[in-house]
Amino acid sequence: MTQIVTKMVKNWLKWTMLVGILLSLTACNLQLSGLLDPKGVIAFEERKLFFDTLALMMIVVLPVIIMSFAFIYHYQVSHRTRDYKPNWSHSHFLESLWWGIPCIIIVVLAVITWKKTILLDPYRQIPGQTAAPMVIQAIALPWKWVFIYPEENIATVNYVEVPVGREVEYQITADNVAMSAFFIPQLGSQIYAMAGMRTRLHLIASVPGDFLGLNTQFNGDGFSDMTFMVHAVEPDQMQAWVTQVKQSAQPLTPEAYGQLLNPSIADQPKFYNGVAPDLFQQVLTLYMNTSGTVHPRDNQLKFHNSLN
Repeated sequence: MTQIVTKMVKNWLKWTMLVGILLSLTACNLQLSGLLDPKGVIAFEERKLFFDTLALMMIVVLPVIIMSFAFIYHYQVSHRTRDYKPNWSHSHFLESLWWGIPCIIIVVLAVITWKKTILLDPYRQIPGQTAAPMVIQAIALPWKWVFIYPEENIATVNYVEVPVGREVEYQITADNVAMSAFFIPQLGSQIYAMAGMRTRLHLIASVPGDFLGLNTQFNGDGFSDMTFMVHAVEPDQMQAWVTQVKQSAQPLTPEAYGQLLNPSIADQPKFYNGVAPDLFQQVLTLYMNTSGTVHPRDNQLKFHNSLN
C-alpha cells in the first residue's frame, strides 16, 4: 500500500512540474525573445554564438546526464544488481578521455569567444558596410529615453525610427538618473548609459518591423516602464517620417529639455522639430566638469523622491 501511494505521489509531482513548466512558457513574449528571434546582423551573430557554444558544452553535459540516470536505474535496490568491483585501479585511456575532451572543448570555446568578442565589439563599425552610419544620440532620463538625430535636427521621446539595412551608431549617456542600460533585444547588444560618459553601440535592422527597446539596469521607481519602440522602415519611408516630424513638432529647447529632466513614468512618444545646439555634448560636459558632493542637477526633481 505504501509503495502504491509513493508511486502516485511521484507521478503527481512529475505531471505538476511538467504542466508548470509549460504554463510558464506561455508567458514568454516574442519581442522579448531577442536572441532567439533576431532581426539584425548583430543579434543573428549573437544567436549563432549562443547555439555553437551550447552544442559544444552538450558534448560533455549530455553523456553525464544520461549516465547519471542510467546508473540510478541500473543499480536501484529493486534490481538487486550485484556490486560492481573491477580489479583495476587506474586507466590512462579513460583518464585521457574525461580530462582531454573537456580541455579541448574549453580551448575551442575560448577561440570562438575571442573572435566573436572582437567581431561584435559595440564600438566597432559593422564589417561590410560601405555607407557612413546614421548617428542617433540617446540620453537616459528618469524614466524615459530622449533620442536626438543630429544630422536631421529632430528629437523624440521613447520612440526610434531607423532605415532598414543601414548601420546606426547609437551614442549613449544619462542625465539626472542612476546608471541605466540600453538594449534592443532583437537587434543586438546591451550597453550601459552613465552620466558624464559616452558609450557607443552599432546596430543594423535587417527587416522592417517594430522592436521593443528597454532599460535592463534597475534605476528607480520607473525602471520597468522605461521602454521605447524601434520602428524599422524602408529608407524612403524614413525620409517621409523626418519631413513629417519637422512640419508638425515643437522644438526641443533647453526649457523643454528641463521639463523632460523631471521624473515621470510610462511617457507616451513625443516628437521635436529642432534641437538646442550641442545638447548631447552639453549634458556630457556638465558631469565631466563636476566635482565634489554637489549633484549638477541639484535644483532638479530627483528620481528617489519624485513619487513621494
